Amino acid sequence: MLEYSVEGGVAILSMNHPPTNALTAELRTAVYDALQDALADKMVGAIALVGSGAEFSAGRDYSELGKPIAHPNLAELCAAIEAAEKPVVAGLSGTVMGGGLELAWACHYRVAHSSAKVAMPEVALGVMPGAGGTQRAPRLLGADTALNILLSGVLMPITSAEVAGMVDDITDGDLREATVLFGLTCIAKYHPARRTSDATQGIADFDAFQAGVRKWEARIEPRGQDAALAILECVKAVPLLPFEVGLEFERERFETLVTSDQSRALRHVALAERRAARLPELHQAEARPVKSLGVVVGADRVGADLALAALQHGSNVVLTAQVPAALELAQRRIEAALQRMVSGGHFADATGREVRARLRVESDFVALSGADVVIEAVGQGREISRQIAAQLDAIVKEEAVIAVHDPAAQIGPVAQATGSPQDVVGLYVPNLHLRTSGAEVAVGKSTGPEAVATLFIMLGEIGFLPVRAKTYNGLIGQNVLGACVRAAEDLVRIGADPYEIDRVMHTWGFTIGPFQIADALGLNAPGLRTAQAGISTVLYRMGREGRGAQRGWYQYSQEHPFGASDADALRIAQATIEDEAKSVSKVGLRGVDIQKTCLAAMANAGARLLRMGVASKPSDIDVAMIHGFGFPRWRGGPMLAADDHGLVDLRNHLRTMAAQGDAFWKPEPLFDTLIKNGRGFGALNG
Repeated sequence: MLEYSVEGGVAILSMNHPPTNALTAELRTAVYDALQDALADKMVGAIALVGSGAEFSAGRDYSELGKPIAHPNLAELCAAIEAAEKPVVAGLSGTVMGGGLELAWACHYRVAHSSAKVAMPEVALGVMPGAGGTQRAPRLLGADTALNILLSGVLMPITSAEVAGMVDDITDGDLREATVLFGLTCIAKYHPARRTSDATQGIADFDAFQAGVRKWEARIEPRGQDAALAILECVKAVPLLPFEVGLEFERERFETLVTSDQSRALRHVALAERRAARLPELHQAEARPVKSLGVVVGADRVGADLALAALQHGSNVVLTAQVPAALELAQRRIEAALQRMVSGGHFADATGREVRARLRVESDFVALSGADVVIEAVGQGREISRQIAAQLDAIVKEEAVIAVHDPAAQIGPVAQATGSPQDVVGLYVPNLHLRTSGAEVAVGKSTGPEAVATLFIMLGEIGFLPVRAKTYNGLIGQNVLGACVRAAEDLVRIGADPYEIDRVMHTWGFTIGPFQIADALGLNAPGLRTAQAGISTVLYRMGREGRGAQRGWYQYSQEHPFGASDADALRIAQATIEDEAKSVSKVGLRGVDIQKTCLAAMANAGARLLRMGVASKPSDIDVAMIHGFGFPRWRGGPMLAADDHGLVDLRNHLRTMAAQGDAFWKPEPLFDTLIKNGRGFGALNG
């Protein structure tokens, strides 16, 4: 757990808790006890704290959050290090994250390997530093850099100018040796224990400090950002409060956050994302290496987006199309995106040229002969996909994976058109004009594990977060979203305003409302058809196909890129309702009724997908909805949100809505099973 030795008067505390030196109770106790031994040893003049492997420490033991924590907790350990009368030198290597970074800030001096990086990912889990990070980092680095580390969660190289204020020496050689040498120098030159709590370089210029605070304050969205707001509040207090009071201020907010619903939801999502990556096919077969990606594009932008993502992450891409105009359009989209990245400072000119050099644009499918994965993203339906797959089968090399981009997931007939159906797999990447990274990998009856594993790993490498699904019309995300739209339509039938529904759901946390998402999908999307979203179907038949046609539930223009309410759409909806001649009593609607109705429908659709085996676990549904359809991450996804709301109340609401005889609202049997056993959907995640 910890190796203790003394060299030349320097006590070396070497953390040995592989693979990342997570600061568990056992390791904290070992460090604390060794620190006391070193302080008591009169032959020791300085202390070096290092990691015995490649990592200094990747942070706290997150399994402890919300539970009673034995002494010493991380804050107590950091306080003991800072209070030490002998200089303590941290040797930073690998990725120094979270609690590990707080531990480093509590040390008196810091030596780092040039390859080390630092990050503070706590905010993504709905928590904040609780061991002094918000009080020590600003003293060392100033408000702007400290808040960048504390709020962005990004990895920052230790060699970057921004973090120079926290490092005393950087080495390319043996870090342990350099750290011990620094400790010996402290002894030889009588360098004292330099406490971070006494540092002033980051707070000396009060105006600059306040400017940094205002900069980050303007970037924090008030919804779902409790941890970020708490971090900002604590950093604001640094130049105003005594250090010990600031620590108490931080600790109070940390403990409040740890027990909050928001933090619990965000931690659930982080775990759900890891679960989604545990692909069963990866236990059955190895993913094949992918050095070259081929993309057959159509008029839809999804092919160009996939190609661009691969290019950005270093892959070689061959772009081709059946129709020359589609190929030219895709090429223009990629070029325009790269130009925006260069002009926006995301790429240097040289990097942009390197990315372009990896793109090969060809009009003939023969150019795909060397590709390891070919994505067919023409988007013209099953028959066209079947024809293209048959052509590709005669061209691509043996064991190349053919991925058919189709939310309807009708890959069976497509696979059978090839001589290698085991290498054909379905793919769906939602294209909703949102900043999403979701993808669904559809596994058909004939799909082999190697093809699934290969596509899954490749998608992760180019920046997507894929979820496995069994082939079914609309897959996971569209079916759950379709149920939400259908629920919203039924609310319109009993008197709600569709634009008010969208406003309520946006306020609840959705990136955009369900009718806006329906327009972005297209009102003939498979998920909407499966949910029998009848008003949307009528709008589609009347030429209001959605955002792509500039008319759907909303009217779209340059002035209103996200849509403006449309009186014509309302008239069509009302006429459709009257033509249905359904006897539905109007009831008074409140925001909570809208939220409850939409959530009940989504949870019921999720339960149905679980029963059918389309989704293997509830957390996969949560991940698909968060990363693909704008569901608020800080609410944990529809299945966790259903658990939080209460399954009994949702089931009763489903029964009330089903009283009109509509099978759509009939509660799935899983509700009764879970309620009977006092469990929630979360119990099914394993």
